[in-house]
Amino acid sequence: MTRNGTPTKPNKTKTATAADRVFTKNTTAKWIVDYFKPQGSILEPAAGENAFYNLFENEIKYRCEIDEGLDFFDWDKKVDWIITNPPYSIYDHFLQKAFSIAANVVFFVPIAKAFKSNKVQKMVIEYGGLKEIVYMGGGSKHGFGFGFPVGCLHYKKGFVGDCKITYAMDGW
Repeated sequence: MTRNGTPTKPNKTKTATAADRVFTKNTTAKWIVDYFKPQGSILEPAAGENAFYNLFENEIKYRCEIDEGLDFFDWDKKVDWIITNPPYSIYDHFLQKAFSIAANVVFFVPIAKAFKSNKVQKMVIEYGGLKEIVYMGGGSKHGFGFGFPVGCLHYKKGFVGDCKITYAMDGW
């Protein structure tokens, strides 16, 4: 559901749930952008209220928002970065699509999503790897309706090495 109570539009997967409409607080989005400092071309594929998109000033920026008829699954242009809070009900599909077009993918999600299935692990290994997990506390600290641990998962195409874990608790 959107904030005004109208149903979420289904995407190409024909799946959409009310749980997919979790908006990122502007302060959280700013912290994430300041932390990762993306450069080049950037896509926010689940723009919602443009929490991330509005922060990209000197970059080539793009956005998709299903409720505006801009379906991420129709996007085919390659980008340097994807930064978003993706829809949870289609996480695997969203991650696979992001891997097909971006060199860096940052998802702000419940951290457990990083290890949700062997299917996801296989996709990550084929893409490159999980470069960093940034733990940012409980979801309720970021305006979510749950307290599960949340943070950023930074996937990098062709990445080889150990995954770094950062604890970013300040300001929450």
